Amino acid sequence: MKTRLLATAIAILTAGACASSQLPTEPVVYSQSEAADSVKVRVGQTIVVAGIRVRFSNVESDSRCASDVVCVWEGDAVANFVVEQNCECDSPTFELRLHTTLEPKSGSAYGFRVQLLELAPYPRTTSPIRKDSYEAWVRITSVQ
Repeated sequence: MKTRLLATAIAILTAGACASSQLPTEPVVYSQSEAADSVKVRVGQTIVVAGIRVRFSNVESDSRCASDVVCVWEGDAVANFVVEQNCECDSPTFELRLHTTLEPKSGSAYGFRVQLLELAPYPRTTSPIRKDSYEAWVRITSVQ
């Protein structure tokens, strides 16, 4: 009886965890004009713009001053992006480490510039940020 109850509980928790996944399995496709304005990408998500794929891989560090305190310095966060050609070809990937306050705030790969505009959520002292809850607003423009 206890084994059956435990198995049922595990099945319910597993199903709930799978159902709560909010990341799409397929990349989101944006036009160049949409990406030149700004687009939102969640951590772990890949977007496609023209001939490139941009994946927001993670937030390496986040030392931004919490919004509910007063700080001497605003701090900085570092978001990592992986850029590759949108093809089934054997081309290298570029890793971009973009900052919210310090430089570089943008980087280039395959004829496109990726600029980090904003990173959310903003830190608060009362609630730590889960690594999978970050969202970045980026601008992607052609440099040619």
